[in-house]
Amino acid sequence: MAFFDFASNISETSEIHQNKDLKTHYYKARYNNIKKIVLDFAKEKKMSVRSEDDIHGEIFLQSNRNHMIISIMQISPLETAVDVKVQTYKMIGLYKPMKDTITLFNYISKKADFKGTGLHP
Repeated sequence: MAFFDFASNISETSEIHQNKDLKTHYYKARYNNIKKIVLDFAKEKKMSVRSEDDIHGEIFLQSNRNHMIISIMQISPLETAVDVKVQTYKMIGLYKPMKDTITLFNYISKKADFKGTGLHP
């Protein structure tokens, strides 16, 4: 973790990322199961669901301190990929966007079978 990670108010996952915690996460589940888990996460964290787009597989969640864009893509009948972008509404993030991303992935992993990270580079 570098100073940029500390100061940044944006965190985004990708297939190829330096930080293994911020790589695309894959689950052995269907799209609808992962979507339900993400919506349960939003309800538990008291985040409002601003948008659900099943065509593009995106969910936009917002709270008074940040917003999250969760991209869910079904790769095969039993493999679903999840990418997340988090932005806080503060000038300096203090690792908060990264922590929120990891919290979401941990929540999904408790409810669905975790398969791995960065499986299809």
